[in-house]
Amino acid sequence: MGDYHYHHFLSSMAGVGGQPNQSPLEGPPQMSHQPQVLAMGGPPMPNPYQSLGYFTGFPEPIMFNAPKSQRSRRKSAPGLDHIKHRRTRSGCFTCRSRRVKCDETHPICERCRKGKRECLYPEPAPPKGSGGSASKESSAAPSQQASPTSSRGDDDDDDDRDSKLEPIMDEDEEEPQSATSTTAPMFPLRRSSTTSSFGLQRVPPGYRYDSETPSFDGNKSSSPLSTGTATAQSHRPDWTFLPHELQFYLGYFYDNITHYHYGLISDAGDFFRATLVGLALRNEALLYAIVAFSAYHHALHNPHGRINEFLQYYNHSVKNLLECLKRKEKYTIATLLTILQLGTIEEYLGDWVNLMGHQKAALEIFTQLFTPQTIMQSQTGRAALVWYGRFDLFVAVMGSFETTLPRDWYLEAATYHDSCAAAEPDNVSWKFEACSAKMQLISMEMAMLYAKRVKEEVTAEDFAVEHQRLARCLDDWKSGWDPALVDPSHLVTDFSGSRTPDPNDIVNPFTSGALFQPPLFASTVLTASYHSMSLLHDSQSGIRPTGQARDKLREHAYRIYQIFEAVEFWSHSPPGGLIALQSALAVAALYVQRDPRHQMWLRRKFVLSESMGYIFPATMRARMAELFSDETCTRWWLPNDEGFPPLLQNIRAYADERNAMAATTQRDTVQQIRHVFSRMNIRDAAREASKN
Repeated sequence: MGDYHYHHFLSSMAGVGGQPNQSPLEGPPQMSHQPQVLAMGGPPMPNPYQSLGYFTGFPEPIMFNAPKSQRSRRKSAPGLDHIKHRRTRSGCFTCRSRRVKCDETHPICERCRKGKRECLYPEPAPPKGSGGSASKESSAAPSQQASPTSSRGDDDDDDDRDSKLEPIMDEDEEEPQSATSTTAPMFPLRRSSTTSSFGLQRVPPGYRYDSETPSFDGNKSSSPLSTGTATAQSHRPDWTFLPHELQFYLGYFYDNITHYHYGLISDAGDFFRATLVGLALRNEALLYAIVAFSAYHHALHNPHGRINEFLQYYNHSVKNLLECLKRKEKYTIATLLTILQLGTIEEYLGDWVNLMGHQKAALEIFTQLFTPQTIMQSQTGRAALVWYGRFDLFVAVMGSFETTLPRDWYLEAATYHDSCAAAEPDNVSWKFEACSAKMQLISMEMAMLYAKRVKEEVTAEDFAVEHQRLARCLDDWKSGWDPALVDPSHLVTDFSGSRTPDPNDIVNPFTSGALFQPPLFASTVLTASYHSMSLLHDSQSGIRPTGQARDKLREHAYRIYQIFEAVEFWSHSPPGGLIALQSALAVAALYVQRDPRHQMWLRRKFVLSESMGYIFPATMRARMAELFSDETCTRWWLPNDEGFPPLLQNIRAYADERNAMAATTQRDTVQQIRHVFSRMNIRDAAREASKN
C-alpha cells in the first residue's frame, strides 16, 4: 500500500509523538452554547481542547511510550539456597499460552491432540552469538528479547507469572470462569507493550492463519446454521491466559456485541464472536482494536463510564498496527481485520475522513491476499468482503463516486451465495446471505451510474434509461424474496411489556408487519435497507417529484420511521438492532415534515442514536440544523442539553476535534466527503416533504 502515507495517517490520527498535556482537566467539556453552523467544506468547528490529554485523563495523551513496569522479584527465604528452575522454551505455542506442560511431541503434542486444538511450534532459535538482522527476523516480538539490564532473563519472568496464574484446564476439567460482569471493572490498566506479557505469540514467518473459522472442536465448518443464528452452537474462544482487564472486555464483547453493531445484515457463521475473537488472540493489534470497541460500548452503558480506557486500548491497537507496517511484515487476514475494526470505530465517531483512510489501506490488502474467487472460499474471507463492502457502498452511493472494489467482487459474492442457497433450500441463513449479496450488487451498480453522471460519462437520456432499469431491479429484488424470509408466523404481534409510545408520536410502532422476530430479524433490517435505497435512488433521478411520486417517497420514509421505533420499543430486540438501522434513518430524515412535532420526534431519535455511541459528524449536524431551521442543533439535538451527559459530551468533543484535524490535513478527502450530504439536495427534499 502507499506505506508512507498510511504510516503518516496512522501516526497523526493517534497523536504519535504528541506533547504531554501540561494541565489535565477534570469534568465535562465546557462547550460553547453559541450556535455555530459549519458550512460543508468550510473551516472546522472551533474546539477549546487542543490535546488528547484531557480526553484520556493521563498527563501524556497516549500511552505509546509508557515506561515498562518494574518486574517483581521474588526473594529467597533466609538460610535457603535459591534454586532456579529454568523452563523449556521449545514447547508449542498453544501449551505455553495456556501455561500447561507440553510433551513436545511433533507434529502435534498430546495435549493439543486430546483437546483438538491447533498445535503450532516456534521457529528454531538462531545459533548462539548471532545478532543484528538475525535477531530481528526471529519469530519472537522485539519486546520478548531479554533486556540488556536484566540479570535473570525471560525465563524468570515466566516463573513469576506462573506462580500467579493458574493453568488452563482441558475440556474434561472444570473451566475457570471469565469476567463478564457488566459493572465497571476496578483494575489498573496495564501498560506493557510486550506480547509475551500475556501469552500472545507472533506467528512465525510462512505460517498462514486457517482460512476457515478457527475450530475449537477440531472441525472446520463454513456452512451457516439453518436457523439463521449461530450463537447457540458457537464455541467460546479460550482467553483465560490474558490479563483480567482484557478478559473482562472480551467477555463483554462476546455477550453484548453482535453483527448488528457493525451495521451488517447477518452473521450466520458467528464470525464476530468466534472467528474474529479467535484471530485476535493471535494478533495484538486486532486484540486491542476489539477490546477498544468493547470498552467504548461498556462505558456508554455504565453510569460512571469514562472515555479513558477506550482511548488507551484504541491507541495501543494503532501503535501495534503501525509497528507491523513499519517492519514491512507480510500482510495477513488479521492485518486486514484490524484495519476494518478501526474503520468501524471511526464510523462510530463520525470520522468519515479517517474511515476512508482505513478503507484505502484495506483495499490494497484485499487485492494482495485475495481474488474475487478465492475470497469466497472461506467464511473469514466472505465476512471480510461483506464488512468492507458496506463501507465501500455506503460512501460511494451517497457520494456519487465509484466503488473501490470492481463489479466482479460483488458479482462473485452474489453468484456464490445464490448457489449455496440453491444447494441447501432449507437453510434460511444462505437465503439471507444471497439476498444481502444481491442487494450489494444492485447498490454497486447504482453507485457506478451516479459516478458516471458526475464525470459526465453518460448522456441524460442513457442515464434516465439506466436509472429506471435499476429502480425496477430494486423493486424486483424486494418482491422476489424467498417466502421463508417473510414467514408471517415470525411477525411480532405481541408487544406486551414494551414501552408506551409518546402521545406526540408520528408513527404507530406496534402495527403488525413492521417487525420480524429472530431468526428472521434480518428481514426487518433488509426491509429498512430497501426503503432507504429507494429514497436514495429516487433522489438521484434529477426529476422533482410531484403528486404520486412524492407520496411514494414519503411512504418509504415513514416505513423506516415505523421500523426504527418498533425495534426501539420492542423489549426483545437483539443488541445493536438500532445501530443497523442508522443509515436508513439518516436518509429518511430528509423527508420528515417541517413541523415542530415531526422534527422533535426525529431529533429525539438522533439523541437515542448518539447515546448508543453513534456520533453524527459536525457536517451532518449542520445540514440537519439547516433542515430544521434551528442552528442550536449543531451543538445538541435538544434544548438545555437534555439527554447530553458528560461522557457523551466528552466523546462528541473528542470526535469533533479529530474531524477538525482531519479536515485541516486531508483537504482532498474532505472535498470528496462533501458529496455525501450535498448530493442529497436538502433544500429541495425538505421543500417537497413539507407539501401535503
